[in-house]
Amino acid sequence: MNSRELRSRLLVPALALGWALAAGCRGDRAAPAPVQPEVPVRVSILLHPQIRIDHDLAELEDRTALAAIRWIRGQSPPVLIIDPDRPLEVAVRVDLSEDLSRFVIDERLRMRHDRTWPLEVSRVREIPIGAQGVDLAATLTAGVRDSLVLLADMAGLFDLADDELAAKAERAEAADDVRVLAVRILQERKATGTVPRLLALFPGAPPALRLTLLDAAGTLCKPEELPRLLSAVDARRVDEISRALRAAALVGGRDAREFAGWMAVGHPDERVRRTALEAYLQITESMPPDDVVQLGLADTQ
Repeated sequence: MNSRELRSRLLVPALALGWALAAGCRGDRAAPAPVQPEVPVRVSILLHPQIRIDHDLAELEDRTALAAIRWIRGQSPPVLIIDPDRPLEVAVRVDLSEDLSRFVIDERLRMRHDRTWPLEVSRVREIPIGAQGVDLAATLTAGVRDSLVLLADMAGLFDLADDELAAKAERAEAADDVRVLAVRILQERKATGTVPRLLALFPGAPPALRLTLLDAAGTLCKPEELPRLLSAVDARRVDEISRALRAAALVGGRDAREFAGWMAVGHPDERVRRTALEAYLQITESMPPDDVVQLGLADTQ
């Protein structure tokens, strides 16, 4: 463990001890406070070379860690389980806008979870720099607390029913991280009953959610449901086409094969054409021989 991590982890116990000693000097006889469990929070902050701060960077990291620890301990009942086996990692990068009028703050919070993937929040904020400057410590601590609220919302998704998760995914005002995780949980549960709602969501969804919906389609969709999704794919986006071809290969069927065939012949990107050809062959191999013959006859007409 490096010195910064050690300071971040020992800061709260040290403050608690200082308070206890002060109380003892006054002659107070209150019972000693119970020992609080360790809340391991690891903070790293990277500043743009042109940014100058009044204090040492390690102190800024400590203050940010302390704000996170206080928020976590202040929730009753607990909403996030942070312990030595599941530490919270906070990475913050502070850059300047091109015209030097704003801080561009990239915050990433990550914690281990009982599931097969960690929980992660990623946010980018822009803070105007006024004539009086910016209280960067206050800005960062407030941002981390807001991100913790979002992280707690994500952790609570695992306790929701399928219909509630679909409703979370449909909320346009919700954070992308929450909507994406809701769909991932539905995919993990193989919640096929929510497919109509997820398909209706795809055309107007933000980019990250569109990719997640395409991933989920490979698990949840039936061959007759897939065309509705494939017809709304943006062929200009290589990432979308690649995910759509993967879903088509997994789901199979006539429409999936036809989509892969179009992409294998007509897409301008060579990488997409190769991926599409692989999907086309995989779908063909999985189809009954009679269906393959019928498709072959149709393709020549």
